[in-house]
Amino acid sequence: MNAVNLGCRLMLAMVFALAALGKARGRKPFEDFIQTLKSFGLPRALAGAPLAATLILAEAASALLLLVGMGAGYVLALLLLVGFTLGIAWVIRRGKKVACRCFGASNAPVSAAHLVRNGLLLTITVVGAVSHEAASGGLAVGMGVIAGTVGVLAGLFVTRWDDLVFLFRGPQSLAALSRTRRN
Repeated sequence: MNAVNLGCRLMLAMVFALAALGKARGRKPFEDFIQTLKSFGLPRALAGAPLAATLILAEAASALLLLVGMGAGYVLALLLLVGFTLGIAWVIRRGKKVACRCFGASNAPVSAAHLVRNGLLLTITVVGAVSHEAASGGLAVGMGVIAGTVGVLAGLFVTRWDDLVFLFRGPQSLAALSRTRRN
């Protein structure tokens, strides 16, 4: 194991675990996630509870696989991130305003900022997967603590992405965007 691999694994595990928990922590967040999937333009027959549950379980499985150090966690993370990124790009291209339910309760509309976030996560996933393949031998305890701490903090940072965008850009809720479109 090397420090890069450990940091990437813990960062991605944190992101996917919090994403799954945010969507599955109650009936309302789960129903909101289903509504978001429908708003992404998926056929109604596909965008129901089974797809939402499958995605949440895939996020949780990816987090678990990454925590135990299996390369399959990177593969699953890559597939999820590519799918989510393509979905976000599709929504932006169509000019639709859809709430991002990436981590549960956010009302922030899907935007280019989410593409930037997902691009960062895709990069981390590829770097982690490559370093996973190259990882061999032990890791010094001190280096492991530093890499793990950086990974967990970076994961928490990414889950608060909408708040960071708000700090730099200001509020941009769906309600405000709807009022703007009506005028």
